[in-house]
Order: sequence, then C-alpha cells, then structure tokens
Amino acid sequence: MTEARMHPRTVRRSSAARRVRDLLRVAIVHEEFPAGALPGETELMLSFSASRQVVRDALAMLRDEGLVKRVQGTGTFSVASKVRHSFTHLHGPEPEHERVSHRILSASRELAAPRVAERLGIERGGQVGVVEYLTVLGDEPYYCATAYVPTELLAVVERARAVDEWYALYEMAGFEFGVADQAVEAILADELVADLLDVAPGAPLMLFERLLRDSYGRPLEYAISRVRGDRLTLMAQLPRHGMLRAFGRVGPAHRTAPVSVDPVVGEV
Repeated sequence: MTEARMHPRTVRRSSAARRVRDLLRVAIVHEEFPAGALPGETELMLSFSASRQVVRDALAMLRDEGLVKRVQGTGTFSVASKVRHSFTHLHGPEPEHERVSHRILSASRELAAPRVAERLGIERGGQVGVVEYLTVLGDEPYYCATAYVPTELLAVVERARAVDEWYALYEMAGFEFGVADQAVEAILADELVADLLDVAPGAPLMLFERLLRDSYGRPLEYAISRVRGDRLTLMAQLPRHGMLRAFGRVGPAHRTAPVSVDPVVGEV
C-alpha cells in the first residue's frame, strides 16, 4: 500500500515518526547521549510531544538502520559510532577512541587508464603506480580505496602501515600540500566491497573521488575511496557569498532587510 492510499491518521503517525527518527539520529551522531543510552520511551514522548507508538516507530527505524539496539528490560542503546569529518581542510579520520590503521591489499605498476593519465599529467600509454588499501578504525573496516600515483611515489605510498593518517605519507616524504579536489556521491556496496567493509551487499556507501596536488600544483595522487555510510558524517559550514555579492553586501557588518510574511497565506 502506498502512502497516498494510507488512512490520514496513519500518514500523520508515519510522518511524526520519521521526524522523531531524524532528530534522534542527529543526537546519536553527535554523541549527545551519555554512554550511548537513549532516554526511556516516556521521556522521549515528553521531549517530542509524541505518542508512545510514534516513539516506538522511530526507534524501530533506527534499529533497522543499525544505529541502535533495544535490550528488553534495560533500554535502547546506540551501537554505531560515527566519525564526524569536518569538510574545512584536508585530513583523514580523527576518531576520539579508536586507532586508525591502513592495510595495503596490493601494489603494482600498470598502464595508466585515460582518465588516470589525464588527472596525473601522465602521457597516454605511460605507467602508473596502483595501490589498493583498506583503512580500519580499531578492528572495524572503515573505507577501501584505490590510489593512483606517479611511479616514483609508489614506494612512498607502500609505507602506509607506518602512519595513522594517510596524507602524512606525503608530508613524511617532504611534500607540501596545495589543494585537493573532492567529489562525493552516494552509492551502494557491490559484493566485493561489501566483503572488504564487512557490510551487506547493497549497503549505503559514500564514494570520494580525490585529486591531490602539492604546493606547486603538481598531481601527487588520484584516488577513489568507498566509505561506509554508517560510519561517516560530513560536517561543513557554508557561507552564501553569492547572495552577499548580488546585494552588494560584504562582511558581517551588513545585514539583510527583514523578510515580511503575509499573515493570511504565510508566504514570503
């Protein structure tokens, strides 16, 4: 039965449960519940002005996502710790309570595919270093990646076991970073990646396509990474420069005019 055919009361309950689910999910990601224990149903009902069934529906959704577990007679607990990754500068995962390590799965020299050659500034038909690796938080797989590098950097990348942050490899070799171009999209895990990351086939992942350059603009690495969607939250602060320019206002000293709302239709 589609939601369009549901009884209006069922639709309202479903919508309320999803809103409670979303707010609880954010609180779990930001570790707002001490020791991972969520408040009891009665407290959640009061906090969200929701019925007991709405709260139970929301908790069931979180359980299906793998974020919480419900223990009979004890309560509900968060079971998935997320890495909050700030998208303000180039860095690897920085979990507070887990060790980060890298496992090299394979390293080889291969003919550069057209896109790889273009990204790294290598002539068509030239060779490139290819490194497959797995990054682990504690004992749990976090992401798997394929890194393409100029062949002279292959020996540098193979030393990944010695560092807890991937980019430190290049700094240890004496390179200074310039910028990294990143593209992010949502994908699903295929069987091979699911096995590597210890998730079910079809589980949600984030795919990162990265081009890393040194301070002179020379490409150091072109990489494609698949990150577990249940372990990562991207954080960013986004100023709206385009709107400020459009109105000729620059800087915090300038404030926009108040927005008026029609009291009848409630539209700007």
